[in-house]
Amino acid sequence: MGSPNIRHLIDTNVWIDALAGRLSRAVFIKLSIETAWTGFSAITRLELFGFPGLTDEEEQKLLKLLEPFEEVAVDSNIIDRAISIRKTGRIKVPDAIIASTAMEKDSLLVTHNLADFKDIVGLKIIDPHSLQPATREDAGVPGG
Repeated sequence: MGSPNIRHLIDTNVWIDALAGRLSRAVFIKLSIETAWTGFSAITRLELFGFPGLTDEEEQKLLKLLEPFEEVAVDSNIIDRAISIRKTGRIKVPDAIIASTAMEKDSLLVTHNLADFKDIVGLKIIDPHSLQPATREDAGVPGG
């Protein structure tokens, strides 16, 4: 089904962009389904579902969107790597945990928030918006 070598950890902002239709369906499918593995950090679930003012309808859409993907729990290896990341530069705790999760899972971090992650040595990043097709006809996520 997916590429045997490509692994992606999807950052919070990409899920938001997918739901809001700011990320094309084709790009979202390429980044989330056409891979060997795709997951998200437990921190991403916290950020998404802890958003103030989230409606029941939005929560149901999020649940449906996340369902096929693996949630990666925050364990001591991830925390140890996040500590190392934070010691080398200014980065918010959630971002350090998400970056360390991608590194622990030997995955590319799929994020549009390049600035917060750019100085992390060894972290591989891909911006889904750089892959956007020229047409916006396929905007939005299936079922979204």
